[in-house]
Amino acid sequence: MALIAAQIAAIIFLCLFIPSVLPAAITFALIYLLSAITAAVLFVRKGTAEIKCAWFVLIVALPVAGAIIYFTATIKCKPCGILQIRAPRQTGLAGAAALTCGTTEAGYDRAEYFKSGSEFFKRLLSEISNAKKYVLLEFFIIARGHIFNALITAIERAKENGAEVKIIFDGVGSAFKLRRKDVKRLKAAGAEVKTFHRLTPLPRAKLNLRDHRKIAVIDGKTAFTGGINIADEYANIISPYGHWKDVGVAVYGAAAQIFEGMFYSVWKGKYEMTAPEGGKFRCLPFYDSPPYKTFCEDAFVYAIHRAQKRVHVFTPYFCVSGKTASALQTAAMRGVDVKIILPHIPDKKYAFELSKTYAGELVPYGVKFYEYTPGFIHAKSLICDDAVFLGSYNLDYRSAHFNFECGAAFEGNIVAEAEQDFDECITLSKPFTPKQPSFFGKLYRTFLTLLAPLM
Repeated sequence: MALIAAQIAAIIFLCLFIPSVLPAAITFALIYLLSAITAAVLFVRKGTAEIKCAWFVLIVALPVAGAIIYFTATIKCKPCGILQIRAPRQTGLAGAAALTCGTTEAGYDRAEYFKSGSEFFKRLLSEISNAKKYVLLEFFIIARGHIFNALITAIERAKENGAEVKIIFDGVGSAFKLRRKDVKRLKAAGAEVKTFHRLTPLPRAKLNLRDHRKIAVIDGKTAFTGGINIADEYANIISPYGHWKDVGVAVYGAAAQIFEGMFYSVWKGKYEMTAPEGGKFRCLPFYDSPPYKTFCEDAFVYAIHRAQKRVHVFTPYFCVSGKTASALQTAAMRGVDVKIILPHIPDKKYAFELSKTYAGELVPYGVKFYEYTPGFIHAKSLICDDAVFLGSYNLDYRSAHFNFECGAAFEGNIVAEAEQDFDECITLSKPFTPKQPSFFGKLYRTFLTLLAPLM
């Protein structure tokens, strides 16, 4: 407060006793006032400390532009992706999910784990082709290519069976990958198509919120999710970054209806439903719809803190908040086997530098990192003891705070399949050893770390 008072007194002194600097003093005062108001608004708004600090740095570094960027990027949009399921009150993680994002634990008859995109697409396209009532697809990326052509064929067969087809794709994720004529092909095949937050030349707050989900629902009986988008690299038809490792899951039974609810919550803005009944086994579907509904990061932190034996993670990017880093560090110090597999060939070099920076801070505490030497890890999974979380969620700030995400927590046989897949990838990976960067490397990493919460 004393420093603020001193600056105000200096401005008043300049204006009263040195008239020649009055224009400059007024300009400085206005810039100072704008920055101060922006900082005050940022301080009182909800948000994590890391994200707030990143915004403070930007506002201080660019007093006018930073304030404009902040207000432009954080104007609240109309709520979207709000799902509410009517269900009996539950406890534990399911109870937290019900209060936070409105989902509930649900039954399923069987679940199938896919350890490659080619396996995933084979089953997905077959299910779409055999659809009788409806097909719902929500993907971050839909890109032209061989998989896209196969999807068109599957949609045409579904339409011949009398099924309705609805598709949502992200306006930024699919930008330049899907042309207008490709969208027309989807519509000509019989699909109703919507773009989530279309890319525009004008700055809009909602452009910072991306639909990163991967959801496919067929006839309300089968649901697919995971890290796999509709594009050729996910099936290793093309290999821009070596072998592309990904995972997915198909859920058969009542739980598929909750993924259907997630889809319609974005299609319609909000959606309400009654909890589905039936199923031999139980799983917990969950989602994030920022800034109103965020659950995934807290669920992961909860599971990591409870782990007694193992925490095994697939993630393409590792740029985590303090609470996630603390959970992983504490787990390793408690004697839990904490292993994280990262890419060896990154798709984004700056993201890889950030991953190495954050990983290097946890290695001394016993967290083991590995690089998948055949190529790029795009898989997203978290195994904590006898539970596995599968979905679209990366271990980075964007997934935690800015992306619409989805997934499900499973127990039982699927955990063993996921663990076997993880062990196989460990044998193909090399241990990550932190290296001391050069002087300019340190500057680059410092710059990236400062802005990481906003990327």
